[in-house]
Amino acid sequence: MTRSTVRLPMTVLRRATSPPLLLLHGFCAAAAGWLPTMERLAGNFDVIAPEWPGFGTSVERAPCTSIDAMAERVIALADALCLGRFHVLGHSMSGFVVQQLLLRHPQRIGKAVLYGAGLLTSRDGRFETLQATIERLRREGVHATARKVCATWFVEQERAASYAACVDQGAGMDAEAGIAALTACETIDFSDRLGGVDNEVLVILGDRDRTFRVGDAVQLAAALPNASLCVLPGCAHAAHLEQPELFGQVVDGFLNSL
Repeated sequence: MTRSTVRLPMTVLRRATSPPLLLLHGFCAAAAGWLPTMERLAGNFDVIAPEWPGFGTSVERAPCTSIDAMAERVIALADALCLGRFHVLGHSMSGFVVQQLLLRHPQRIGKAVLYGAGLLTSRDGRFETLQATIERLRREGVHATARKVCATWFVEQERAASYAACVDQGAGMDAEAGIAALTACETIDFSDRLGGVDNEVLVILGDRDRTFRVGDAVQLAAALPNASLCVLPGCAHAAHLEQPELFGQVVDGFLNSL
C-alpha cells in the first residue's frame, strides 16, 4: 500500500494495477477505512482512495464547501494522476459527489457505484438530522460526534469489530470540515436530474442502514436509466467493513461485467 508523496489536490492511498477505481469516503471517515476493500480489489484495479480536505491525514487542507467543489476536486486529482476514464465508488455523502460527476463529467466516468446513498439526505430515515449532527460537532466536539455517528454504521453498533478503528479515523476530522460537508449535503437534491445519465451504475445499501433506507436506494436506482440495485443482508451503513468479502464480490462483479 502506498501513500502519494507528490503534491496532489487530495491525499491518496493507492494500490496500482488497472483500470483505475476511485473510492470516495463519506463523512466522519478517512481513506484508511477502505483498506479491506482495496486489498480485495487490488488484483483487478488501480485502486485509489483519496481523502477529502479536512479529513484523515488531509486535516490541514482547507475543506470543500459544496458538492460541486468536491466533484471538481476529484477531476483535478484524476488529471494530476493522468487518469482519463475511471470507475468511481462513492459512499454516503460521496454518493452525492458521484451523482454530480455523472452529470458534469460523464465522459470521464466508466462505471459508478453509489453506496449507502440517496437522491437527497433522508428526511425521516437518518438516525438524526444533519442539523443535529452539526450542533453535536459544535457542542460536543469531533471525538464524541465520531462515537455517535460510527455506532450507527454497524448492526452491532459499539460492539462491532471495526467500530473503534472507525472512531479513530473519524476523530481525525477537522470540525469545520465536517460542518462544511454536512452543510453541503443539506440542500442537495438530485431528484428529476439523472434521467439523461447513460453510465452503468450500481446502487448498494445494507438492509439495516440507519443513514439511508432501502426506499431511498430504490428511488435512486429508479432515477437512473442504466442502474441496478443490490441490498446486502445483515449490514448497516458500513457493509464494506461488516461483510468485506461479500461487498468486494458485488463490486468486483459489477465492475468486471460486460
